[in-house]
Amino acid sequence: MPDPLQNPNRERFDMIASGWDASPRRQELAAAVAEAIAVSVPLQPHWQALEYGCGTGLVGARLAPLLHRLLATDISPGMLSVLAEKARDAGLRNVETRPLDLTRDPPPADRFDLVFSSMTLHHIPDVPALFRVFNGMIQPGGWIAVADLDAEDGTFHDAGVQGVAHHGFDRAVVAEWLRDAGFADIAVRAAHTVEKTRGNGLKRRYPVFLATARRDA
Repeated sequence: MPDPLQNPNRERFDMIASGWDASPRRQELAAAVAEAIAVSVPLQPHWQALEYGCGTGLVGARLAPLLHRLLATDISPGMLSVLAEKARDAGLRNVETRPLDLTRDPPPADRFDLVFSSMTLHHIPDVPALFRVFNGMIQPGGWIAVADLDAEDGTFHDAGVQGVAHHGFDRAVVAEWLRDAGFADIAVRAAHTVEKTRGNGLKRRYPVFLATARRDA
């Protein structure tokens, strides 16, 4: 009998983890988000960082060499397994993987200089609550960086995909949520545009933003 508490995202991402990195579109998006974070946040080589919803580490593996330690977290053991193997092969000794679902699990006891995520927020029903949890995980003066879709018409994901809580976001609303969660120096900028060919053969463009903010000291 199915577990009523089972997260549909966990099942889906476990199933597709092994082939996740084969998509050039995902690689391009991750490279753009990682570059946007590196430009927008004053990364330091002594920083401790946490990535939430890391997937196979397409973003985190690009940023890890700029950090002292990266705790890469995700709800999908399959995704984490792929990332752990990639980190070993690449010699990224500062990357640690850990299962984490902050909608159910307590946050880590560690405190971080940076918490970041890419394309995870639209799977989270209560984003303002998540931002408040993030604020409690970040050192005074530390940073948050979150990338996700601008508000879209629901066509980004294929019909029938479960676990999608939002069809993108209004940037002003995201900034307000960050402010309400206790962050300052909030900035929201364009990070990338994903282009997809839909079933009717038409190409659609889906802008992706990066929101950054600092926790008040």
